[in-house]
Amino acid sequence: MTELSELVALLSKAERGYTKMLNRSFQNAGYDISREQYELLQVLWAKDNVNQQTISKQLQKDKYNVTKLLNTLQKRGYVQRKMCKEDKRNNFIVLTEKGIDSRHALERIEEQVHTDMSFTLSSQELKSAIWVLKKLNV
Repeated sequence: MTELSELVALLSKAERGYTKMLNRSFQNAGYDISREQYELLQVLWAKDNVNQQTISKQLQKDKYNVTKLLNTLQKRGYVQRKMCKEDKRNNFIVLTEKGIDSRHALERIEEQVHTDMSFTLSSQELKSAIWVLKKLNV
């Protein structure tokens, strides 16, 4: 395995581990929500009442996967779809009261996960890792 292949494999494993840790933390706090659903809610917390295409672009996910996430979030009461009056084919996604009210608790859970993870890396190690990843994302 080349060093770059090892780096890519370790990044993938770290991302899966982070997702698992965050999902477990949400579940333990009583929120039936996944990391991907949380990321979609973050888009809406930044700007509510947007169409699905906007969400797809911001999350860099295809429309099919965003539809699945939205269906689950709607079923669980976090969002609802509102039909556009001018174009009936276009739906806007709107946070419900539950979606709005859950924001601070979910953000605190994410912050705690980050705090817990930060004990394993020094400040300099974090800065080095960020530098390397930014270099790869050019």
